[in-house]
Amino acid sequence: MKAVKAIYISKTGNCIKKNICYNNEKRLELSEKNREQEERGMEIAAQLYTVRAKTQTEADIAETLRKVKEIGYDWVQISGFGKCSPEFLRDEMEKNGLRACATHTPLERIADDTEKVIAEHKMLGIPYVGLGYYAAKTTEEAKGFLKRIIPAAKKLHDSGLQFVYHNHFMEFARMENGQRVLDYYIEQTTPEEFSLLPDIYWLQFAGLSPEKFMKEHADRIQVIHLKDMKIDGESGERRFAEIYNGNMDYDSILKTAEQTAVRFAAVEQDECYGTDPFESLRISRKNIRERYGI
Repeated sequence: MKAVKAIYISKTGNCIKKNICYNNEKRLELSEKNREQEERGMEIAAQLYTVRAKTQTEADIAETLRKVKEIGYDWVQISGFGKCSPEFLRDEMEKNGLRACATHTPLERIADDTEKVIAEHKMLGIPYVGLGYYAAKTTEEAKGFLKRIIPAAKKLHDSGLQFVYHNHFMEFARMENGQRVLDYYIEQTTPEEFSLLPDIYWLQFAGLSPEKFMKEHADRIQVIHLKDMKIDGESGERRFAEIYNGNMDYDSILKTAEQTAVRFAAVEQDECYGTDPFESLRISRKNIRERYGI
């Protein structure tokens, strides 16, 4: 299975680090990326963290991959797995006609065992090496994180893979200098070093417009996480929901994702509140197909 190499572009009219504005060449690259994406289409994947209770043994992983394919997914993201060999995972995905678009890989493995991570991802044909989060609250902590991850991220990129950072809400808290954590990461890095895996739910939770964020950072985004948000009528608590079963504007979100040439949109539901997580994945896949047409 051949790995998909990311193509990085820059949005016209924005400015990058050192205040260098994107030029006509970048506009052409964006047009080319959009043409390529239009030909391939955005793929809907299942983020298997949703069913993490059923991915802790090889027997459960095999059954989970079978069920996910049966539900209607052709792509998955590997996350929250127990111990299994890359060879086993490769064989089970091939058996079920599944491909993996990305992983969530621990920081320690990415930074300290980079060559092995590269070899595993290449064996499995997975183009994006994701980090679930890093809890930095100060500029010193954020600087230390970049110092640790960037050498590995450069090796990943040189090998044809791509590091992607997945956000929650904490990356949009402001540090002691008034800057948001994720803004600092973006300011200090290039898309080749530090791409993004935006979680659409957490963007909205943190008070951002998911559509605006995807447009502003299109040069760093090839994979996103989809999850919906609903409100508990009694407590007012924000809760996770199946796509189109909550209050987020998923027609607009999916349209923007396609317009900005997102390659993979992975459905994830952190908590299902008593519903079988496989059923939640099924509902989301059915809703996206019936309501949006992909």
